[in-house]
This record gives sequence, C-alpha cells and structure tokens, in this order.
Amino acid sequence: MRFSDKEMGLAGRRVTAARAISRLTPAPLFNLYIAILIAYTSPIGLGPILEPIGAIIICFLLMVVLPLAPIVLSAWRGHTDLDVSDRSRRTVFFVFSVLCYAMAYVVYGVYQCHVMQVLAAAYIVVTTATTMITTRTKVSVHAVGVAGPSTAVIYMYGPIGLPLLLLWVTVAWSRVVLKQHTYRQTFLGAVTGAVFTLLTYALLYGR
Repeated sequence: MRFSDKEMGLAGRRVTAARAISRLTPAPLFNLYIAILIAYTSPIGLGPILEPIGAIIICFLLMVVLPLAPIVLSAWRGHTDLDVSDRSRRTVFFVFSVLCYAMAYVVYGVYQCHVMQVLAAAYIVVTTATTMITTRTKVSVHAVGVAGPSTAVIYMYGPIGLPLLLLWVTVAWSRVVLKQHTYRQTFLGAVTGAVFTLLTYALLYGR
C-alpha cells in the first residue's frame, strides 16, 4: 500500500519537499482543514443546532473518512496505489465520493447548517465535473481539492483569503515534481475546482 511516487523511486531534496506538500494536501484532508476554519469562524454562523465540533465530526466522517475508505482498501489489496494514478480506475471512486458528499449535504440540511451544506454541495458539483473530465483526460485531484475549498474561503471571507492562491502554485509544483501530473493537468484541476465552486456558491450561499 504505497503512493505512486514511492513506487517510482524518486529521491532528492525537491522530492522530499514535494512529498511533504502532497501528503498534507489531498482533497479530503484539505476539506477538513477548511471545514475546521468555517466551523469556528463562519461569517453566517452554523445555524441553531450544531456546535463547531459537531459540524467538524460530520465532515470528518462523511467527507473525509468515508470517501477515502475504498481507496485505502483497494490499495491495501494491491489493486491500485494511494494516488489512484491509473485514470481508468478513478471514476468508481469519484462516484462513491459524490454519494458521500450527498449524504453530508442531507445531514447538514437536517441540522439546518447552511454554511456547511453549501460546502457539501460544492463538493458534489466539483467532483461530478471532475468525474466527467476524467473520462476524457487526466486531471490533478490535488489541484481540484485545493482550489475548490480555497475559492469557497475567498468567496465567504473576501480578500483575506487570497494568500491561499499561493498554495495552488505550491501544490501544482509538488505534483509535477513527483511526476504525477503535468502543469496542464494541475491547471485544469485548479480551474475545475475554482469555477464550479464559484458557481455553486453564487447560486446557493446567499439563499
């Protein structure tokens, strides 16, 4: 059960730095970082029922652990690597993730937590778009997973969130150094995450 770059035998200081960045920014984990931020600092609150820890637990279980579980299981069985570097194998994992995010959307709706419900909706839309793009070409899920939530933060908090754009470049660099993607694939991932998140928030956040 290994990451694809480990199987390639890459080494060196640049590779070590790129690995550290890449391991800290997979899409589900970055989602958790943003969920924690929103849970404690949401500009519109969490609604009348949930406390921050409750919102975070729902995200952790339904938007982090559950989407990752089949990937880890498949990698443990030797069917894929932890990066799911084979594009043809990604669709089934993406579809399962969409179902997990839909569950989160429903649960947040039950608890009247609009701000987290919109985040879940953005993940549904972005992952669906990524699934469709993946049928035609490979896209960096790391870039998608960083650009989408970062766009949500910028939309909600304004210019104070703009430094997150530097993370897009850093993550793209790490994925290219690790030979997991080209810059074109990371750019496509960032655009996909940003555009579809922006559309989702424009339609739902202010409702």
